[in-house]
Amino acid sequence: MTQVKPLRLVQITDCHLFADVDTQSHGDINPYQSLKSVLSMAARFAPDRVLLTGDLSSDLSRQSYLHLQGLWLASGVSAPLDIVPGNHDEPTLFEELFSRHMTWLDEPVVMGNWCLHGLNSQHEGTLGRVGEPQLSRLEQHIMRRPDLFHLVAVHHHPKPCNSWLDNHPWTNSEDFLALLERQQGIRLVLHGHVHADLRWQVGQTAILACPSTCWQWQQSEYFSLADETAGLRLLELSADGTFETRVERLDAASFWP
Repeated sequence: MTQVKPLRLVQITDCHLFADVDTQSHGDINPYQSLKSVLSMAARFAPDRVLLTGDLSSDLSRQSYLHLQGLWLASGVSAPLDIVPGNHDEPTLFEELFSRHMTWLDEPVVMGNWCLHGLNSQHEGTLGRVGEPQLSRLEQHIMRRPDLFHLVAVHHHPKPCNSWLDNHPWTNSEDFLALLERQQGIRLVLHGHVHADLRWQVGQTAILACPSTCWQWQQSEYFSLADETAGLRLLELSADGTFETRVERLDAASFWP
């Protein structure tokens, strides 16, 4: 199908839900309530697709994932949802409850002139890794569709962010970055993990990080919280492979406890 108008994509990430909806964590922020507000904001943008880039849960509980399902159904967002896991997610529950949304297990999603690929960067603890079989499959899919512009979703950050978060890295990110250099059709990489609005450029590829739907990490040498509110990333993907993007955040007056 020929793409006529820009595709609107919303990225949300790092929800960190608990079994108890009243639980507050960093900065006394309630992740259930902040995600509810972010999803309400997402609905107002009427996206064509929503992408969730991992760390749905904080306590690995079934109930935390059921809360996400409930919030999604109540949000009013009618777009398809695609999910990749983060280091905080429980693999068995994740597969059981979100199998139809698990982008990295299926064929890439063709959206007009764009193609969405998902990667699973779960490894050990907070560390990330994407093994050779996944990277090889990604490259094969891209080479089969040189007529499309490609977008990759993953949880961990592929480029150092020069902060304490680099102690929780994607351990073989150099393999992925080499793939980006080879495959110039990859226009976008969207990731989470760093709870911040960051951007890098590798050749033709823009690498974009997204704010969390709860607390934000300070990009500093030592662990600390930022004083920014929760948010999402909004993208408009044009038929010619260009895109526009911005971060939208919750109003401070309604966000802070």
